Amino acid sequence: MTELRQRMTEDLQLRGMSQRTQEMYVRAVRQCQRCYLLAEHYGKSPELITEEELRDYFLYVKNEKKWSRATSTIALCGIKFFYDHTIKREWTILKFIRAQREKSYLSY
Repeated sequence: MTELRQRMTEDLQLRGMSQRTQEMYVRAVRQCQRCYLLAEHYGKSPELITEEELRDYFLYVKNEKKWSRATSTIALCGIKFFYDHTIKREWTILKFIRAQREKSYLSY
């Protein structure tokens, strides 16, 4: 486990997050062979990713990957937690991004 991943896991524990939430938030940031996630997308440590790259990443998962709202929300929360609490980098783009609402169809 990398030092940053360990630090993020510890920060999540200190915040009282459940084991499952910890796993999902760490997964949103880390490299994963079968998941196209942030670090893998850019092929570098998430601490080296720029705000513009982060913006482009969320446009990519919205427009190309077409993630569901739930998947987008988990990724956004995990990435936001990492930058806000683990490496303490405040970016305005993370205040701006929202998961797209899914359309609901009413049946009568």
